[in-house]
Amino acid sequence: MAKFLIIADDFTGANDTGVKLTEEGMPVNVFFSAINIVPHTSCVIDTETRNDSEKTAYEKTKTILNSIDMNQFDFVYKKVDSTLRGNIVTELRAINDRFAPDYVVFAPALPALGRQVINKKVLVSGKELRKTEFACDPVKPVLQDNVETILAQSFGVNSVQYYSLKDLRSNKDLDLSKKCFGFDTENDEDFCKIVSLFQGLKGKILWVGSSGLIEGMVKKSSVAIPAIALVGSVSSKTRKQILYAKENGLAIIALPIYEIYKTENYSEYVDQAVRILKKGRNLALVSSASLKRADLIKTKTSFNEAGIVGTEMENTIQMILAGICRRVIKEFPVSGLFVTGGTTAQSILRIVKAQGTVIREEVALGMPLLTVVGGEFDGINMISKAGAFGDSSLIMFGLNKLRSLGKKAEISWNYKKA
Repeated sequence: MAKFLIIADDFTGANDTGVKLTEEGMPVNVFFSAINIVPHTSCVIDTETRNDSEKTAYEKTKTILNSIDMNQFDFVYKKVDSTLRGNIVTELRAINDRFAPDYVVFAPALPALGRQVINKKVLVSGKELRKTEFACDPVKPVLQDNVETILAQSFGVNSVQYYSLKDLRSNKDLDLSKKCFGFDTENDEDFCKIVSLFQGLKGKILWVGSSGLIEGMVKKSSVAIPAIALVGSVSSKTRKQILYAKENGLAIIALPIYEIYKTENYSEYVDQAVRILKKGRNLALVSSASLKRADLIKTKTSFNEAGIVGTEMENTIQMILAGICRRVIKEFPVSGLFVTGGTTAQSILRIVKAQGTVIREEVALGMPLLTVVGGEFDGINMISKAGAFGDSSLIMFGLNKLRSLGKKAEISWNYKKA
């Protein structure tokens, strides 16, 4: 199993990064010094230098690393705060002096918490970092929010190649004459694109980021089976959750139920869904009425014209959604099913002839993890959530939880010199 050395500057950062490995079945220990490192396992070193002076942070970081054989690890990762607090420049210099990486990858964004990097600058909920409260921290105010500038201050102006979103998404080639690479990052899928650029590259790499980048490394490198969400609720809260998930890279197929009912044909949507799942991506099957008010009106009008109203209309819509989901999962077994809306959950269980469910645990408030009993989906993991409930991240959270329960493979790629 691959070994990670994660270098964090505070305890919470050490844990929220290390947990990304444990979620993939990799044992991780957190230490405050190098003397306790357990051989043959991944570990996180907490240097506790977040609020130190630059000189102290450099000396403490280098002293700790001097007692570690860094070449015994497959991956060396510098955890930084997603709002760039701390002594990032001096600690990068300390790690560079000890580890001497051939390349440095810097992507500090954490889209799940609204921290993005756009046009080289860190944004917090769309606002430039230096214009937020983080810039006024009484102990360690943030003085720089430009990712390219931080790399230049750490390693020199001529050592940096910077990728805009356009560069990243068009797969612009790496300039291997450069040592440092910085990246705009808008959503979680962008991390996977970053990782793809460096897969198979010879040489030692220092990865630098928040917990977002390391999650992208693990996702890109594992074969965890994707999960699927079935969303039938049309509440405004559900709409926000879908849009949030879409902004963070979740693949979404909007199903125009009013058209599908008329044509009795949904094979194109099943084929599209299977193609997405085969790429290892989580997916949400969503009634188009959940996304667009206009489609909600079209759906009601279409069914009313056919003489279908009230409860009969609701049940028909949910059975169409459930039928499509059933076909998809029959063609591509998934790690689990996330269902939003009580009627939607009942419909999918009924259509697969389930006898019931076993409650395993509550993964979040109001979100039980279940195991389906009997029928075509016997044994599948399922998370249910009421439609008009929860914060914007719950669909993403639920899918990632289900994915983490699926089968995984050992991370097999590394960057050590041949």
